[in-house]
This record gives sequence, structure tokens and C-alpha cells, in this order.
Amino acid sequence: SSAELPTGESFRGPAELKAILKTRKTEFTRCLAEKLLTYALGRGLEDADACTVDELVKRVEADGFRLSRLVLEIVKSDPFLKRRG
Repeated sequence: SSAELPTGESFRGPAELKAILKTRKTEFTRCLAEKLLTYALGRGLEDADACTVDELVKRVEADGFRLSRLVLEIVKSDPFLKRRG
């Protein structure tokens, strides 16, 4: 499998995609945080959620980009704790 990213970078296979994503850890983490937070909240993100996403990314970076840290920080975040069911 191969593809071209919107940035113009192309890759062939998962190993090359992984190499590209390793050079963009912060961007990848931000995107993943936004998607997981959207799922966790059960709604789309709003402008007010930008600070939460920034804080999530900062904490995940400080912990070596661990997925477990991202999940933990999402469930500890104000939007998650104060969501309406």
C-alpha cells in the first residue's frame, strides 16, 4: 500500500509511514488527542476545548508520547469530567 499525504510526502508501506509520523510526533499527537477527546465527549470539539487539547499534548510530550498518558489525561480533563450525559 502506498499513498501521498496532503503535505506532498509519499510513502510505500507501513514502515515508511511510521518514519514520516516519527518526524511529526507533536502534530500526530494533537490529531489523535482531538479524535479521542471527541469520542470521549460524545460531541464535536468547540473553541473552548482548544486549551484542553493544548494541555493534553503538552503532558503527553512530557511523558514520551505514551498513549496511556493521553488516555489518562483525557479522563482527568475538565470537559470529560463535566460532560453532560
